[in-house]
Amino acid sequence: SRQHGIRLLKRLNANFTYRLVVTLLSLISPSAQALETDQFYAWGKPNEDSTHYLNAWVRLQIQDVLDTRVNGVPRDCGNAVEFIQKRLQHSIYQPIELWINSTDLVDRVPRGIEEYQDYRESYLLSKTVPLDTARGLQPSPTLEVNGIRIGSDKLAHFFSEGWWYYSWWKKHRDDMSEDELQQKLLRYGVKLEWWVQGKLLTGVISPADMEANYQGFIFYRQLCSGNEPLLSRQDGHWQFSTDFDISAYISPEWDESWNANIYSKLRWKNIRKTMAGYCPMLNSTWVEQQRTHYAELDKQTPTDEFIKNLVAEGELPDPGFFDITSVCEGLP
Repeated sequence: SRQHGIRLLKRLNANFTYRLVVTLLSLISPSAQALETDQFYAWGKPNEDSTHYLNAWVRLQIQDVLDTRVNGVPRDCGNAVEFIQKRLQHSIYQPIELWINSTDLVDRVPRGIEEYQDYRESYLLSKTVPLDTARGLQPSPTLEVNGIRIGSDKLAHFFSEGWWYYSWWKKHRDDMSEDELQQKLLRYGVKLEWWVQGKLLTGVISPADMEANYQGFIFYRQLCSGNEPLLSRQDGHWQFSTDFDISAYISPEWDESWNANIYSKLRWKNIRKTMAGYCPMLNSTWVEQQRTHYAELDKQTPTDEFIKNLVAEGELPDPGFFDITSVCEGLP
């Protein structure tokens, strides 16, 4: 009928307007790097450990900043951190992820044009809806750090959103108790995942992203504080600790095949089908060994506990509903 046609046209126009707004926001937002990743795709595929090269890159970047921008000029540790942040955190695509995707030193899955094309066609977000803005974003490959598989996007989160957490913490640390500060910081992180960085743009809320963000916050705090700050003065010059190890911040919580995402209803329908295709691999030796290893390493983090409380209060869907073990239950 004519009225039905008018209602349909209005819905299409509203959907187009929404997608257009989200697209524009994704271009102007400082969180526009919101890339997605898929560790299921890397299951069973060889992936050399990249810890050594990642540590070397971070140490080189930070020491270079100290030598060229900080040393020789009277600056305190806080000033040094600001210069370091400008090197490690940019507005859109983050330096460490650009390097990972261009260097031959870091092994990753996929690697090469043909593998990447296959990845684009089969990763979790490959089956999409019309005008899907998330499909315009480059999916992040998987790399291995000290036996843990992570998307390269998590290291971007570590240095970028980790800085946002740190900046928020510095702004509010004198206004509330330590416990209240922690709770509100974690809530700030959840709000970031609801915004263009997460659900609004991609239909995904990632607890793994939030864990990487929080660990990045810890890193920025440790630059100038703690029993052994990562920055120290030696003979009048600032030095970055040679003991720095990126793997100290990384846990199985960074692996999205272990720490399940929360998906919008529209997104979940297709992702569930793709994820179900990996169910036969749950009983493979490789996956069983990885998940046993993860279970031994996994500990409840402040981010875990906060998300668990939000689920109990009905503020977030239960990530367990989207976990592959839940998807595979009852399947032949």
